[in-house]
Amino acid sequence: MKPIRRSKPTSYQAAKSLVHLDEELTAKTVIDRMVTLGRKEIPTNRSLAAKMKNDSDFVVVRPNGSQGPTVFKRIN
Repeated sequence: MKPIRRSKPTSYQAAKSLVHLDEELTAKTVIDRMVTLGRKEIPTNRSLAAKMKNDSDFVVVRPNGSQGPTVFKRIN
């Protein structure tokens, strides 16, 4: 039984809930999904990528060199 949620999820928790297991994507893709679903508070691309790098549920598939976005994969 889940406890009753008293407040809305943070922007990062909302972004994380949009990613399926074993799905590879960029932070920009997650932000686009949040906009499509009508979320009003959206994290910046850079802050979302930084949180995803530090989260143990995500693995960096292709790190951002000097070109292109960082690709993440949800493992948990």
